[in-house]
Amino acid sequence: MMVFPEEKYYRLNYIFLASIGLWPYHNSKINQIQVALSLLIYIIFVISQLIQLFVTKYTLDLLLEILSFDFLIMAWASKYISFYAVMKNIKRFQKHVRDNWSILTDDREIDIMRKHAENGKRYTIVIATIIYCGILSYISLQYTSGLLDIIVPLNESRPRKLLIQAEYLVDRQKYFHVLAMHINLVLFLSATTGVATESFSLINAVHVFGMYKIASYRIEHMINKDVLRVCIAQRYTILHHRITAAVDVHRRALELSELLKESFGRSYLILITIIICSGSINLFHFFRIITMKQKILEIGISLLYIACHFLFLILGNFFGQEFINSDSYFHQTICNTKWYNTPLKVQKLILFLLQKTTKSYKLDAGGMFSPCFEGLITVREHLLVEIITISISCLNN
Repeated sequence: MMVFPEEKYYRLNYIFLASIGLWPYHNSKINQIQVALSLLIYIIFVISQLIQLFVTKYTLDLLLEILSFDFLIMAWASKYISFYAVMKNIKRFQKHVRDNWSILTDDREIDIMRKHAENGKRYTIVIATIIYCGILSYISLQYTSGLLDIIVPLNESRPRKLLIQAEYLVDRQKYFHVLAMHINLVLFLSATTGVATESFSLINAVHVFGMYKIASYRIEHMINKDVLRVCIAQRYTILHHRITAAVDVHRRALELSELLKESFGRSYLILITIIICSGSINLFHFFRIITMKQKILEIGISLLYIACHFLFLILGNFFGQEFINSDSYFHQTICNTKWYNTPLKVQKLILFLLQKTTKSYKLDAGGMFSPCFEGLITVREHLLVEIITISISCLNN
């Protein structure tokens, strides 16, 4: 029986979840305080951005600038709330993963699972590094005026400016560091929410891919020379046992896939809807900035927002496609078996497996959208149409 190496491969994901109150094994009161503070930070920030529309002269560009960032924050706030709603399912995920590790006996199967667990841990580290480095770089831009005052001083200090439009009804210059701290908290909370929730979903998805690979491995090595040397009766017993073992692994992979869909399907549907709306607004805002010949900094920030949208859509559809590919590979492996060397009863079992696995498994978001390359191409085409339409309208104006 294989010992579940939880500390080695999954500890980092649990730390991220615990840091924002989404870890169910902590004190419930502490979790509730963390959740309340997190939601308060989100609410105050959204209100401060909306107030800006009423206290400042209204323009279309101001509205687009506020909404282009506000939608991103609302996307991760909705993700935080939806994950908190299914936080108890984390225990179910742990149980599934632990049980799946316990059935591994073959060294090759253990190596496959370790490789996928290492990949999941590596993905978590890479995603966290990229996001936090990006957030720190973004935050540092707010303090460029102070840095320039030190390097290239003028007769008077340069005015400090918050990169994000928000109104706190106080003197921005006097309370700049306090206001910047709140915005920084929002950015780090959103980043940690994204890293914690997405990496948890990702590492469980990668575990499912490993289970599919093990099921395919068991089918692939079901018929070997040793089996062909024994009599028909013994051959049937051995092959029946091996087919059962392969089907059991495949069933476990499907169960964990269904748990992923049940837990996060609706939240991903909401998130994808917000991301697509936000992407459209950011594209419109980007072309407004270009036509009005704004500063390079504003163009760069707008491009960064757009890149974040496309990156999320690409990664989401890529891993959705992996579910389809993994299940399809299991079906192809069954097709490639030397079924003609097996007893008639085993051939009937193989035929039954072929019929059951003909249709590839698809992980859908709320029953309305299945992430895959086909879906990514469809979204890309819609966005390209929007880009062309917006470009024509901007040129006409």
